[in-house]
Amino acid sequence: MFLNIAHRGDSTNAPENTLAAFELAIEAGASAVELDIRCTADGHVVAMHDRTVDRTTDGAGAVGQLSLEQVRGLDAGGWFDERFAGETVPTLGEVFDRLIERVPLCCT
Repeated sequence: MFLNIAHRGDSTNAPENTLAAFELAIEAGASAVELDIRCTADGHVVAMHDRTVDRTTDGAGAVGQLSLEQVRGLDAGGWFDERFAGETVPTLGEVFDRLIERVPLCCT
């Protein structure tokens, strides 16, 4: 049996660890989705690989030093392609709500 696990979603065709990337992975036939998680300063869990938001958003700073409101205010898609401008950093709860009944999830 072969499993196709989408690392950070379909991060080839959409910004990594976003709902857009996860949706594209499912549409492409992924068997499961792997996502990375970090905690914000106020204790919320968000989908983010790096310790900072610098590489994958239009913001700067450590995830653990930013509030959820600050992280949610960042553009997590425009750096990748203008089609994804306005894509937000999803919370783990949002990812679960959208995907949990559709595909297995692996959080790292």
